[in-house]
Amino acid sequence: MKDFAIKRIGRWAGLALLAVLVLSPVLLYAVGELDFQPGFNLFSPVQDVEVGRNASAEVNKQVPLIRAARVVGYVNDLGKRLAAFAPNQSSGTQYAWTFRVVNSSDINAFALPGGFIYVNRGAIEASQDEAQIAGVLAHEEGHVVMRHGTHQASEMMLAQAPLSILMGLLGQSSSLLSQLAQVGLSFGVNSILLRNSRAAESQADEVGTYILYQAGYDPYGMAQFFQIIEQKYPQRTIQFFSDHPNPGNRIKAVDEEIPMLGPRKGWKKDSPEFETVKQILLQMPPAPKPVQK
Repeated sequence: MKDFAIKRIGRWAGLALLAVLVLSPVLLYAVGELDFQPGFNLFSPVQDVEVGRNASAEVNKQVPLIRAARVVGYVNDLGKRLAAFAPNQSSGTQYAWTFRVVNSSDINAFALPGGFIYVNRGAIEASQDEAQIAGVLAHEEGHVVMRHGTHQASEMMLAQAPLSILMGLLGQSSSLLSQLAQVGLSFGVNSILLRNSRAAESQADEVGTYILYQAGYDPYGMAQFFQIIEQKYPQRTIQFFSDHPNPGNRIKAVDEEIPMLGPRKGWKKDSPEFETVKQILLQMPPAPKPVQK
């Protein structure tokens, strides 16, 4: 009996230690300068895509989308070109990389797990060149490849149902997707999948800057965009900084990262395609006002 008791205590101690390691923000984000590794996650990358697709279907019902082929085609082309340089895809992970434009004057963008990315028309209109809007997309792609959405969901699932989730890690529970519904995680624009921490924002900044550099864009573009919209459009960026809490010293952090990426080169800043799409949007009727709930 004594040996059994010791083994039982040891097992529970192990589970408790696992829970501590899982929730530790130090371990979740203690990555090297260019060692972009996602944190703890109960989901597989394949499940990221499945969760993101389900969430995207709900978001599409909740937001007004721009269908203009020239606009949507441009954003998808730019987004996919950038995504080709996103890290953590060498293992064969096939993210969806689907980009949609929301007909909203608010300056915002967000990413769902698996590569479903939405950018508001207001963000494109506020960008001064292609490098800046490329920075917005690259930042959101950083959230995807760092798997921040399902990381957040994993933490919430573990906090709400720790024993069942831990047993799930041992292969003794139902699928993780069904677990989402069981703990009350919703899809759509108010989902936990879209609530990023300051640490996640900092990591997405780092990955986004890396993507810009590797894709040949001015890597300062993303930080310039954040700085410009904060100074010029304070009332139109409230939701942006609610969804993307400023990690602090954002410009300084980007400035310090860029020299580590390699030598300065002839970075691309703008294109005729960007200017054309921006003018198309500016000439469209005003975006509909949000429905008050």
